[in-house]
Amino acid sequence: MENSATKKYLDILRNQYNGCSDYRIAQLLQVSKACVSRWSNGKVGLGDESAARLADLCGLDPVEVITELHLEKAKSRATRLYYEEVLKRTSTALVVVLPAFFFFLAPMVTGYATL
Repeated sequence: MENSATKKYLDILRNQYNGCSDYRIAQLLQVSKACVSRWSNGKVGLGDESAARLADLCGLDPVEVITELHLEKAKSRATRLYYEEVLKRTSTALVVVLPAFFFFLAPMVTGYATL
């Protein structure tokens, strides 16, 4: 089983933590080293709980990470279309929400004006 999304997110985590080892990834994600090895070798994909932890550690949207992993595993066309729609909606929401956050809410949180 080829899990390019799993490998992609493991690479992001490795880069975030300066090229860390499988052992360190196992510690960070609270799984066994053997589990990380299976992910790295493409034998299995990340589960939802590990994907959510990875997203949190890397500052990524867990919904997007988990959805992309499910999209890759989807067997039917209908299921793939469903996860593609979820990804599209998630991306659209981020495009709308993040600028609004930085413009309107950041000054309240940080005490600094955005202009």
